[in-house]
Amino acid sequence: MKESGQKYVMEKGIHRVEPWRIVGFSGVNLAVNLYMGLTMYMSYYLNGFVGMAVIFASSFSTVMRLWDGVTDPMVGFVVDKFGYRAGKTRICMTIGGVLLFVNSFFMFRVTHHLPEGGVARGIFFTVFALLFYIGYTFLNVSMHTGNVCLTNDPGQRPFLSVVGTILVRMSRSLVQIYVASLVVKYGKMSSIGVFEDMWLLTAVAASICIAIAFVSIAPKDIPAFTAITKEKQVVKFKDYIRVLKTNKPLQMLIVSAATDKLASSCRISAVSVVVFGIIIGNFQLNGGWSLYTTILGLVMMTLGVGAIGGKLGLKRAMQVGSWGVVIFNTIIMVLFVVADPKTLNLPGYVNGYGQTFTGFTFFTVALFLLSILGEGSQMICTSAIPPMIADINDYEASRSGKYMPGMVATVYTFIDKLISAAAPSLVGIAFAWIGFADKLPDVDTPSTTALFVFGLFFYYGTSVLGALCNTIAMKYYELTPQRMEEVRAKMEQLRHEG
Repeated sequence: MKESGQKYVMEKGIHRVEPWRIVGFSGVNLAVNLYMGLTMYMSYYLNGFVGMAVIFASSFSTVMRLWDGVTDPMVGFVVDKFGYRAGKTRICMTIGGVLLFVNSFFMFRVTHHLPEGGVARGIFFTVFALLFYIGYTFLNVSMHTGNVCLTNDPGQRPFLSVVGTILVRMSRSLVQIYVASLVVKYGKMSSIGVFEDMWLLTAVAASICIAIAFVSIAPKDIPAFTAITKEKQVVKFKDYIRVLKTNKPLQMLIVSAATDKLASSCRISAVSVVVFGIIIGNFQLNGGWSLYTTILGLVMMTLGVGAIGGKLGLKRAMQVGSWGVVIFNTIIMVLFVVADPKTLNLPGYVNGYGQTFTGFTFFTVALFLLSILGEGSQMICTSAIPPMIADINDYEASRSGKYMPGMVATVYTFIDKLISAAAPSLVGIAFAWIGFADKLPDVDTPSTTALFVFGLFFYYGTSVLGALCNTIAMKYYELTPQRMEEVRAKMEQLRHEG
């Protein structure tokens, strides 16, 4: 019985897992975000070493994200047909990890060694980028399929997301500090040394995370938790259309998450350079500031998703977080207008005027408090999404009799990526419009009113618009805690009948 995973099964159709396995499996979430973080700086590499103009370098990210979205349904379809014996999540994870490691190496460590001029570098980079994003899709799908089979306990699913978010946010802040140190070391963002060092850290750290996740998911990646009947289910492409047309919770989550992703995707490296390197006046503050605000923001997120999501449901957690983003990010934008952002300072840093730290200024204290509340609210929204996708998988299985975690996850990510793919192009077009058509703003670019307006809009304003869309979508999201009890009961009935 223990080999079949029976020791993890509780009453009322609930199955759990040891907390350490939840922490370990979060490694795949961390690996996904590490590789995606590498692509956030891709426009600088394309502009500086592949020879693309700014608007084309920014559009390249859009095209690749569209390609990433197009491959999602195909990968999801394949994943749901993987054999049960080897474990579909582990197969998916392995394929994704290998593709990401190999192709990112060719993209960021080999391209610039090709002859300059002509189209050789552009073609070479594009081919391996296409393969890179297929790997990204496999790894991302493995995260969602694993979330479904790891636990369906309403108390553990929010915890799974909280742990993942803590690891991702902390690593993101540490990476920002690391990148800022590389910019100082090599003199500018568009230095080849920045990308070579960044790739090495990303590839090694992500590979370790994937290995840990592989071990952690092993005992739950079996038919007892990845199938609803003993008979082999038949999954067809027409199921995609049916799921998208009839699964209203999925539709509402797509609206909510895609607009959030569009907003967060607008915070690409060029926008961070404008806000911290030009408006605030010291790009090094970006990493230190993110680390300070992230730590306390994570505490707020843990309380929000853990307390609100665990007791009142993920829908309520998403609503609370969304209104927090609207309120606090709006106040932050006003603060930048009425106070002097160049007075931002932290111990161990200099401010935008080159002055060493002598005490906390009004702008520093106000922005710090507002950023904690705003980032914490945003984390609540982001952290609610993975367990909501897992709930939607269970909901779909209960009404159709088919367990299709790959398909449900990729229907969501397909639409999500199509919408959010516009972000790099929007930023690129905006910068080109204000005079940066050939070269992106860098830390030595003089501050202008246009950069001030566009920097704040893409860094804070888009998040406000995305959060407003969340509040509307959640009005029509039906998977409350009470509704999920009915879903689990129905699934248990189907398993006994199957």
